[in-house]
Amino acid sequence: MPTAILPPKAAAVPPSGQNLRFILGLKLNQLRKQQALSLKQLAGRAGIAISYLNEIEKGKKYPKPEKILSLAKALGVSFDDLVSLHLGEKLHPLSGVLKSGILQEIPLEVFGLTPTGLLAMMADEPQKISALFDTFVKIARRFDVKIEHLLLAAMRSHVEQNKNYFEDIEQAAEAFRVAQDWERRPAPDLTQLRNHLVKVCGYTIDDCTLAGHAELRDLRAITLHGDTARPRLLLNPRLAEWQRAFLLAREIGHRQLGQREAVTTSPIVKVDSFDQLLGNFRASYFAGALLLNRELLAADLRQFLARPVWNGDALLEIKRKYQATPEMFFHRLSQIVPRYFGLEQMYFVRFDHRRGTPQVRIGKELHYQRMHASHSIGVDEHYCRRWVSLDALRLFEEQQKASGSAATVVCAQRSRFYATQDEYFSIALAHPQNLDAGMNSCVTIGFQLNDALKHAVRFWSDPALPVRTVGDTCERCAIADCAERAVPAGLRDRELQHARQLAALSQLAGGV
Repeated sequence: MPTAILPPKAAAVPPSGQNLRFILGLKLNQLRKQQALSLKQLAGRAGIAISYLNEIEKGKKYPKPEKILSLAKALGVSFDDLVSLHLGEKLHPLSGVLKSGILQEIPLEVFGLTPTGLLAMMADEPQKISALFDTFVKIARRFDVKIEHLLLAAMRSHVEQNKNYFEDIEQAAEAFRVAQDWERRPAPDLTQLRNHLVKVCGYTIDDCTLAGHAELRDLRAITLHGDTARPRLLLNPRLAEWQRAFLLAREIGHRQLGQREAVTTSPIVKVDSFDQLLGNFRASYFAGALLLNRELLAADLRQFLARPVWNGDALLEIKRKYQATPEMFFHRLSQIVPRYFGLEQMYFVRFDHRRGTPQVRIGKELHYQRMHASHSIGVDEHYCRRWVSLDALRLFEEQQKASGSAATVVCAQRSRFYATQDEYFSIALAHPQNLDAGMNSCVTIGFQLNDALKHAVRFWSDPALPVRTVGDTCERCAIADCAERAVPAGLRDRELQHARQLAALSQLAGGV
């Protein structure tokens, strides 16, 4: 079951060791600054190392009683005052933040922060900051936000900040391949991967068990780690060969990267910590780097991007060469293209569509440099029908209805956003989901049309490519003559009405 972002309001979180460290660190920081003492001065008075005092203030260490007594004497306060959970009148509003447990759950280190450092920043305006956190908590409860949502958002921020490229993992995957004396090849060798896990890592691989569990049959894989037994990898028998290869390579990645907090299911059912989520990402990245070699793929992409005209079949031919799923193929491109071709203003997004329904939602998205087009907005809003992703999904479903099945559909388009005039060159691949016969997906990779793209992509101005003016969602769209509009622009109309009210109030005030 998902973990609530915060415990119910009536349940107070008991003081944890981490909270005790936070409170002591915050008190020391405040008392030292009130007395205009430097870290060096206070450390000298208390007879402790500066580095150790710094770790105490950051909430990383909790000293022994004799050290606390020395610090209390150096600051002229009692031992009890220093170790008390009471924060004092000025800092008391922050006690609610500590009791909520939210600082322990959010991976602040991803953003270059420490809990104690954040609390120290809050200390100047504790009442205002406490009210702000209380507001966040109420919003989270109102919209049923879970801690998994925060952890996934933090993970996505970490990936985007690094432009989805991690040289250390790339090198680890290449070093592993060389150490095994495996040939650098575009298509994975399933037998090679399986034999390594079984013979070298001691795994038992089970291809049958998942099919016998009604509640688990849609999972791709489960990894079971016993204390004494061999690790067991349960694979869904309905997986395509490349999906199986990826899951085997990911298990190897966990081993090679020394991941201790592995996620046990694919897709993830339960997240216990950010470290667990980060470890899963790094192992998955390792698998992609091992199976889709960056040098081979970059060479093929270089030839493709040098074509004078757009050719979707040529792109599909590259995908077939590597035998990857559309999502993994495009996800790997999103890692390689910024690094090798300088196209850093880009996005990657996956749309999911339930066949026979108007339901279309974004299942995954990454944005490099800033928030770009084609991003998740409102839960019940209708994404612009002019987006290439939705065009590809419509075309794919039409082919399914006509023949009962369909090959991967590739579409490309230059999209000019009406509100901002930003233009993107977007490529979409629509395909069926492997484990859900009623669900189609479309992965799209989009590049802002700038000088870097014009230099790297020769066919960017191909006159055969459609160029369309697009919006965000129908509810927010200001395009008046849109034949594809699904619903009226209700949100846009309310925004305009509000703007007219403000203008009228301003005019009225000016006339007094």
